[in-house]
Amino acid sequence: MEVYEHPTSSPTLQAALKSALPYSINLTYRTQHPNRTPDAHILATFPSSTSSLPSSTHEIPQCWAAAYLDRSMRPETELWIFSTGEQPHHSGSQDFCPGCRKAVLSLLDYMSTVPVPPLHPDNLSAIELAKQHAKDHPTPPPSGNYELSPGTYMRHLLLPKVVTLGACHHAVVQICRQVGVLRNEFPGSDNELNKFLFKISDLPEVRELPEGLRWGEMREQDIDTVKARTSIPRSTKTLLSLKSVGVFEKATDTAVAWTFLGLDGSLTTLYTEEAYRGKGIAKAVAAKIFRQYAPGLAVDGDGNAWSHGDVYLGNVQSESVCRSLGGNAMWRCFWVRIDLERAGTLAMTA
Repeated sequence: MEVYEHPTSSPTLQAALKSALPYSINLTYRTQHPNRTPDAHILATFPSSTSSLPSSTHEIPQCWAAAYLDRSMRPETELWIFSTGEQPHHSGSQDFCPGCRKAVLSLLDYMSTVPVPPLHPDNLSAIELAKQHAKDHPTPPPSGNYELSPGTYMRHLLLPKVVTLGACHHAVVQICRQVGVLRNEFPGSDNELNKFLFKISDLPEVRELPEGLRWGEMREQDIDTVKARTSIPRSTKTLLSLKSVGVFEKATDTAVAWTFLGLDGSLTTLYTEEAYRGKGIAKAVAAKIFRQYAPGLAVDGDGNAWSHGDVYLGNVQSESVCRSLGGNAMWRCFWVRIDLERAGTLAMTA
């Protein structure tokens, strides 16, 4: 199955993604986000239209896959994949049909040939963390998985062909596992998340903040605090490129709660300082960012605008926030590392 490069404005790709909403929501958002480097590749297993007019879905095959790949984003998420096999009605079963499976493997084979650009200068410190982790832990422990630490999240940088694949549907992860490209020793392969979907029209109204607090956007001076509250590696440059909503103390101008709309449109880094929890602020922050920035970005054929969030299983507090927003857990997804060194001829044996 052939793989084609698409421009960001590809009407064929956008028509395909729209027809697959809300299941294609990650890739729909990511292909539209302005944070895009010259090293980004937008790929699909169908060609781009030569017309500037919106393409008919008749030009799109029944089974297809598409991806957004940017290796220069390391150690952050470099890859998002969507395939029609993720739609529950596609094959009538939970397993991917042969056509969708081959489409995913064709993408992996193609991506194994894409050159690896240099790491962005802002992320060079991550390499030192990776080297130190390799020195401290030359081999994985008996469990087969490195214990979580800042170094663990960077360790794969020592292997240029290992890619961080984000918000990946559980069935696509299973395909990666079956063909041997999933790297189990790195974080993610055992950590499931629930994909929550929200209809913008069903979101609650944004409530007023408690006395002494104000709304605002997260500023460069706030980013160090944001990064200190999460173990997930995100650069200052990336965070500043995202739409954000913050809650600030009026007296001190200090951020006490915040969230961002991720590169793939998901609710990202939602956090409330401990002293301000239990006041409904997290729900208000999430509702505000979706209402302010999400409408119009992922609209299906029936006119429904969608937003979404990923919550690790067992994170009761975040699940409660998502459900209070009217969200429903629709499927399981993962953040994993896959090894493109092991790809190249996968589709030939599919």
